[in-house]
Amino acid sequence: MKILRFIHEGTQSYGVVALDGVVDAGARLRPKYSDVADVLAAGALRELEALSVADADFGLGDIRYLAPVKGANSVLAVGRNYGSAYADMGTDFPGHPSIFMRRHGSHAGHLEPLIRPKASAFFDGEAELAVIIGKAGRHIPEDAAMDHIAFYSILNDGTLTDWADHTSRNVSPGKNFDASGAFGPWMVSADEIAEPQNLTILHRINGEEIQNGNTGDMIFSIPKIIAYVSTFTALEPGDVITTGSPGGIRPRREAGIYLAPGDQVEMEIPGIGVLANPVVDEA
Repeated sequence: MKILRFIHEGTQSYGVVALDGVVDAGARLRPKYSDVADVLAAGALRELEALSVADADFGLGDIRYLAPVKGANSVLAVGRNYGSAYADMGTDFPGHPSIFMRRHGSHAGHLEPLIRPKASAFFDGEAELAVIIGKAGRHIPEDAAMDHIAFYSILNDGTLTDWADHTSRNVSPGKNFDASGAFGPWMVSADEIAEPQNLTILHRINGEEIQNGNTGDMIFSIPKIIAYVSTFTALEPGDVITTGSPGGIRPRREAGIYLAPGDQVEMEIPGIGVLANPVVDEA
């Protein structure tokens, strides 16, 4: 099951992808559930699943994509979580996950523009697997962590590298400019992803492959991340955790190559889809 949020003819809604179209769940389930996050909070995914066999209300080409979920909390992001990324840097693995936060407003939807801000031209992105929580929990043990996942998606961890380096321990300013990253195109239900620790992650810019990694290269596995994060904060349905990005970006940065207006960015995880965005300058 694929779930997405969108705008159709000026109206914001959410729905289920059915073949090449969209079943408008918002039109059917409101006011009971005003948004995807409400469905998750109510544990009512079966009501969405029941719509997956309905006739589509309109085509995918008729909508503007939004980030597929916008829960109560910001996005919890794990930095530098792939062995290949540390190989690029030539440094040792950390003892604990490196966690920072992203605002929901820092994410554009699929096909929407990534905005290179006026503040910096040192702008690039990193391809990541996103985990969407469906079951609340605190102090979640590793052996129960996967039971708390409802969906997977793709996140472009857009970064202003100079702003991320303003201080040695706080990358958040460089990760939170408006629409500097992207999220989508939709969420795929966990039951459709048989091996989340064996997924290929691809990142292309103007057709050129930049990253090609596998989630099996994570230093901290998905269960370890969920266990760690849920130790310091309760996880709620609709919360998003991104799991880090494989190597491949650093050589571009060292060569002084960054995203520019007109570039086309694609991030792909087979089984989930392709997240594609053009780059524009801030107006």
